[in-house]
Amino acid sequence: MASKCKTLNFIDLFSGAGGFTEGFLQASTSELAFNLLGGSDHQINAEKTYLGRFRDQLALDCFFLCKNIRDEDFLDQLKVAIGRNRVDIICGGPPCQGFSVFGKRNEEDPRNDLFRHYLKVIEALTPKYFIMENVKGLAVMYGGKTVQYIKDAVANIKGGYKVNGPILVNATQFGVPQSRERIIFIGSREDMPEVPVINPTHPGKPLTLQDAIGDLAFLKAGESAQKYDSKFNAVSHYQLERRKGILHRPPSPCLYNHEAAKHSEQTIQRFALIPVGSGVKEMKSLLKEKGLETAKRWCVRMRPDAPSYTMVTLPDDFIHYSRNRILTVREMARIQSFDDSFMFYGPKATGGGGVGNKKRNQELPQYTQVGNAVPPLLAKGVALSLGKAYLNPSLYLDEVVARGGC
Repeated sequence: MASKCKTLNFIDLFSGAGGFTEGFLQASTSELAFNLLGGSDHQINAEKTYLGRFRDQLALDCFFLCKNIRDEDFLDQLKVAIGRNRVDIICGGPPCQGFSVFGKRNEEDPRNDLFRHYLKVIEALTPKYFIMENVKGLAVMYGGKTVQYIKDAVANIKGGYKVNGPILVNATQFGVPQSRERIIFIGSREDMPEVPVINPTHPGKPLTLQDAIGDLAFLKAGESAQKYDSKFNAVSHYQLERRKGILHRPPSPCLYNHEAAKHSEQTIQRFALIPVGSGVKEMKSLLKEKGLETAKRWCVRMRPDAPSYTMVTLPDDFIHYSRNRILTVREMARIQSFDDSFMFYGPKATGGGGVGNKKRNQELPQYTQVGNAVPPLLAKGVALSLGKAYLNPSLYLDEVVARGGC
């Protein structure tokens, strides 16, 4: 007689567009189902994208709490949204700008205290597990003080929790065509099996950028499309899977968010002079000679034969490998491992980055939603390891040892 499928209910905090949620749903098996209760973020366009995908498209009975986790009534409102449901897993990736090795590190940056509020939610809801994702730089932030603070804070949570991490992962090990290093903390209640290692799902040769977006390369600058081009068929397994969709069947007849930027003629000429693997920095002299110099410090033409660089929130950091334009939202989403049926809402972009662009920070445009997201296939790998440890700790540890883990 077949065993009954077990269920773990989860909520996604700092959800953004819902990369963690998408991955956990994809990790459901006949033995263990990850059931979405809902998500939360303070951005209205995150809410539109999240509910557009999980409530409207996938027809899941889920909530979205559009509220700042620092608000005094956040926890009360979250409990109301959860209702009488049991919360087994809390996952989330607090905004990482204050931790990033690319940005200005500031120990007083208010974004750095968000994990403290995250831990307050854990203490109040007492889930079986919690997961926190962040940039690699957090592991050495302030000489390791941040990591030690997290571990000390977890040890003081009422009810008793253990935490494993920081666990370093690279998205390429999980079938994502992008070199994206992140660290993961996995906390477990004392009565639950621990998850000390995240086992890669794709340990072999990483996918290349062309594997990911080669079939979307038909757009020139200023063009857009709502359907695929028959002259650019899907040729890789990855392209076929993204078109078909893992959760949404039948595949959508529309191609969402595939609109190329309307560059000036000068910008197109500048891009044309930059070869694959090079950027404006290396081509500075030639660009100046041609009267095409730019104040931008970092903009590189991507390599088709290697995994993508880490996706960021600014689209003009990367030039398409074969077109003289930046990537579309859909191409960036492909690189992040979102299915093509996943639609992003809100304005496409709101200009450059920096402290001065308050509109970009307030509106959370599509490019920012994609760049900030946890790649779904990475999240799926996290969920699969957690599921194995939960269902059968001995088999999970055997697999860890077989892969050379602890």
